[in-house]
Amino acid sequence: MTSHRLAWRAALSAAALAVGAPLALTASARWEDSHQVKVVVGLVWLLTSALIPAVTSKATQAGVVRYTLAATVWGAGTVLAGAYPAAHVGPFPAPHLAHALSLLGLAVVAVQQLRNARVAGDDQPLFVEAALMGTVLAATAWDGFARAGYSGDGWWTASASLVLVTGSFVAAATLVLAVEHPQLRRCSTGLAIGAFGTEVAAITATQQPLSSDVGILVAAAGAFALMLTQPHGGIVRHGGSAAARAVRRLRLAMVVPAMLLVVDVAAFVVAPRADGVMFVYIGGIVVAAAARQVATARAIDRTHDRLSFQALHDPLTGLQNRGALQAALIEPDTTQSLVILQVGGLDDVTDVLGVATGEEVLRAAGRNLREHVAQLGGSTFRVRHDEFAVLLPGRPEEVVRHLPAAFSAISAAPLQVPGAGRFPVEAVAGVACVQAGVRGKDASDAMVPLVQADLALRDARATARGNSAATGWSVYSGEVAAAHARRLLVRERLALAVAEGGVDVHFQPIVNFATGRVEKFEALARWDDRELGRVSPVEFIAVAEESNLVVALGEHVLRRAVGTAHAAGVFAAGVRLAVNVSVVQLQSPGFADVVREILAAYRIPPHLLTLELTESVFLDTDSPAERVVTELAGLGCQIAIDDFGTGYSAFGYLDRLPVHVLKIDRSLTQSLTGEGNGRSVVTAVVDLANRLGLTVVVEGVETDEEADICRSMRAGLGQGWLYSAAVTADRIAAELEREHPVSGGAVR
Repeated sequence: MTSHRLAWRAALSAAALAVGAPLALTASARWEDSHQVKVVVGLVWLLTSALIPAVTSKATQAGVVRYTLAATVWGAGTVLAGAYPAAHVGPFPAPHLAHALSLLGLAVVAVQQLRNARVAGDDQPLFVEAALMGTVLAATAWDGFARAGYSGDGWWTASASLVLVTGSFVAAATLVLAVEHPQLRRCSTGLAIGAFGTEVAAITATQQPLSSDVGILVAAAGAFALMLTQPHGGIVRHGGSAAARAVRRLRLAMVVPAMLLVVDVAAFVVAPRADGVMFVYIGGIVVAAAARQVATARAIDRTHDRLSFQALHDPLTGLQNRGALQAALIEPDTTQSLVILQVGGLDDVTDVLGVATGEEVLRAAGRNLREHVAQLGGSTFRVRHDEFAVLLPGRPEEVVRHLPAAFSAISAAPLQVPGAGRFPVEAVAGVACVQAGVRGKDASDAMVPLVQADLALRDARATARGNSAATGWSVYSGEVAAAHARRLLVRERLALAVAEGGVDVHFQPIVNFATGRVEKFEALARWDDRELGRVSPVEFIAVAEESNLVVALGEHVLRRAVGTAHAAGVFAAGVRLAVNVSVVQLQSPGFADVVREILAAYRIPPHLLTLELTESVFLDTDSPAERVVTELAGLGCQIAIDDFGTGYSAFGYLDRLPVHVLKIDRSLTQSLTGEGNGRSVVTAVVDLANRLGLTVVVEGVETDEEADICRSMRAGLGQGWLYSAAVTADRIAAELEREHPVSGGAVR
């Protein structure tokens, strides 16, 4: 224990002794005329109060002060009541006032517990519950003592009522605390016993001294029980189901004073007596009940407001939620535009910096967006994890001019969160019109603009993927609706085609620049549907990735390609086969086992199978996909990096990972014959690959000039229309026999 804590505990003990010393001298001087039991009990409690700071080392400072003051006040009041049993303070009996003073210490403890016991701010105060119960208990006690013959003049009645009201409130508080917090039942029982014992001691002091002494002994026993069982760490707060159970217990506890009141009324009916004081008590009960009703009504209003806010607001960002957006869309007063903004890049923040930081970035994005939209007279909502919705006045063609600023507000969010500034986030948006005067018949009608904006958002995402110069937003229109319908139909037909084996595989030759012979085929998926006709791979592969069909499609293409190539004699001729593999396939469980099983089924040497991957597989060090790639390379398969030179090209992983082939993207091939540094870039890449022992495949070779340039750079293999487009299975044998001409022209 620190010296500071020792000092204030010593000061408390000294203060208690300072109160007790003069009272002890007074009691000794009046020993013969005093109620000696009360004097002894009071002095014992004054001594106890001096010891409390030393023996309650685990309690909080506030708790020690509260216990010490309560014990000191109760002991002092008891000593005074015992030392002056027949004295008066003005017209009031001194014992009544002294016992009322002693009860104030217990009342302080009770009020403090009532204040701390309940956490839920919407519930009515426990003090109101205790006040109503205390009024009923005081009325019952008054009636009981009056019928037992304890009475006096008006001053006696007033002072006795003070004792009864104070003691009954303390007892009622203990009942409320016991039902609200079961762990307080034992100490609350002690507090109640102390209060009732003090009441008995006060009311019977002049007419039944023996009963008064018994009452004070009982009160002392209750006070000791309170001190021994009071939780040192304070009241344990609770909520949720525990709080709900406490409310039910409290309602049940109200039955106790209600039954006492019924007994009192019945007693007056059976044995009526003229007692104006009792009517005052009954009036107090009516006032307390009215106060409780008012407090209950206020608690209900606060609960309603809180629940309404929670129902219509997002807990993370504080923005309005999807329910609030639905309500806003039901009966729009003016023509508005609904904008759905999807935030991209949050996964990178969460994966590296954790969920908490990702949520901070999302909160900052929502705050920035709300401030921007508020200036435009609009409203902001959060509708999904990474999506915000905005309602702005005006038609879409007017609203889209505000979108660049909205994107900037979202992009600024990582800069406002410590450590997240190096992770860029961006947004795309879909816009739909909300017509004024359109009354939604039900919730589904009201959400039509949201569906339309979501379709426009999908269109914006698709456009952004295929065109780096895209604006980043799309406005819902008939074309967008038609494109969505097309995607749905393609997805439906593709799922059927994959299940039935309707997706075919064509094979494009990859030719050795030096010999003109075919050294490898790349398997390319092709799909002709009886309803849709020929569907572009760009279209159906994008749909497969969106609809989680890519794993099934990829496995189907792999099995079909290997089986067809085996049947056509590709592997028997020592020619390799390259098959594209997506990141999603690599992350799916058991992909390496599928490859192993296919190789074993056709007895194919693993080095004749090349798996072509995009560079995105290697962005995350030690990712599951990267581990699968390492496992596949361990089987003996070759690993090729497709479309090298675009996206996130980085040479670091070429040394770290088992890469065997680099495929130079067709965009770099096309730059070979143009102005600029395209040829220098390709030359550097080819030279690096040769130094690392990697095979180079140049994609998109379409002219003899491009082939001659690649040959002069010592690139190994070429692929493109100069040699052949992708061919069907029945033409594979002819391609194996074919020898493409090798130009010997000089290259400038």
